[in-house]
Amino acid sequence: KTDGDVVEDTRVTTSEIDIICDSLTLGLQDRILDLCCGQGRHTLELARRGFRNLEGLDRSHYLIQRAKERAKIERLSIRFREGDARKLPFRPDDFDAVLILGNSFGYFETVQDDLRVLKEVSRVLKPWGKLLIDIADGDYLKDNFQTRSWEWIDKNLFVCRERSLSSGFERLVSREVVTHVSKGVIADQFYAERLYSRDNIARLLQEAGFSDVAFAS
Repeated sequence: KTDGDVVEDTRVTTSEIDIICDSLTLGLQDRILDLCCGQGRHTLELARRGFRNLEGLDRSHYLIQRAKERAKIERLSIRFREGDARKLPFRPDDFDAVLILGNSFGYFETVQDDLRVLKEVSRVLKPWGKLLIDIADGDYLKDNFQTRSWEWIDKNLFVCRERSLSSGFERLVSREVVTHVSKGVIADQFYAERLYSRDNIARLLQEAGFSDVAFAS
């Protein structure tokens, strides 16, 4: 809930899909994988625009169920499934494009796990297929992250976050405390995001077998 609900803004999603379609010059018949798709907001918007061959994969049961429910309500033909990005359930040379959006890359414990994700993406992409990663600038975040923040999830739940850099300044560590107005604290958990600079992410992509790495902005 803390991941999915706070980014629900139709205008933002529409704008992001405009950028993605322009950047990748996608065709309506292209086979597209939305990896770490969350509740499917990008995949659903692509389907609304007439894209026919869409898949979404995420490790969160809650978010995948939400994505399936929305697709059913809107009568959109999308296959959503749970899975691990390090071991994709697809055959080689299967997709024209893979999307990793919403800053969903870099949450595994080691760089080698991130590399496994990219190698799996390379495996399932067709020759000359395209990968688009929407990722925060690690160098910028090191100097500009918020040490504390809080927000309401719904009328009963709010979440507080405390953030700090790891000892090697390679990861942004977040403590997330979820509180119910009448029940008190119901979750107190930690997660960490690896902070990739442009040079570091470019090197990792090349190590995974990608070429023609470019930055949109």
